Amino acid sequence: MNQSNNPFSKLANFREVGGLQTADEMLIKQGMIYRSADLSRLTKQDIAMFSKLGIQTVCDLRTTSERKSHPPKIREHDKIIHIPMQPDSKMPSKWAMLRMLVAEGESLSFTPIMKDLYQSMLTERKEEIQQLFTLLSEEKNYPLMLHCTSGKDRTGFLSALIQLAAGVPVHTVLSEYMRSNEGVQMLVRRQERFVRMMSLYRVSKEQIQPLLGVQQDYLEDVLSEMMETYGSAERYLIEACEVPEAQLNEMKNILLTPSAGIPSQIAE
Repeated sequence: MNQSNNPFSKLANFREVGGLQTADEMLIKQGMIYRSADLSRLTKQDIAMFSKLGIQTVCDLRTTSERKSHPPKIREHDKIIHIPMQPDSKMPSKWAMLRMLVAEGESLSFTPIMKDLYQSMLTERKEEIQQLFTLLSEEKNYPLMLHCTSGKDRTGFLSALIQLAAGVPVHTVLSEYMRSNEGVQMLVRRQERFVRMMSLYRVSKEQIQPLLGVQQDYLEDVLSEMMETYGSAERYLIEACEVPEAQLNEMKNILLTPSAGIPSQIAE
């Protein structure tokens, strides 16, 4: 499912987490895990389409303040579970952002800010990661959706962990991660205009690009650190996040099916 056939008119970066082939020729089933940007702008038609997916669990990865300012428009509010992948204390207020944008202006670089976000998810959000993988170990929670604000960073990091834990090769995971640059296009112009306006147009369009999309090294750097320290995503989840190995096995039993040697269309 690529963005050209995204069935939603106001839900950016919507796609499957599944459909990818593992190194041992299994396949992550489709229709089990979805990912997207936030659900605050859905039209009536989008809401009806969302209901047809039969989603049982929505994991909202945003901060409390983000959730309050952009609440979801879906009817299934009882299915939403808050798993904040960034603390509110790390989310600057609009006034703090305004001061930073105006004060630093042309010298401001968003790349270190984005890399710090990924580093903090790897090292500081272990309980939240454990919470997600507990949900993934129970069949009643499927189909499941992950989303944050743009569906590219927090959602991208966790989608990558799921895919790696299921056995998808790193190069495939990185390729899938980079598809967010296509998926966020309906959001980019609005976000770019907002940031430039807040900076009193001191920040250029080129400076903003690291904030609006994804860069392979955002994810690649933290995955390399994880592999060097733990050897695999599975060992990271077991040792650092204290996810029981039995739960990971249950997740794989739920998600994986033999691929019969047929490459997934999404993985290509």
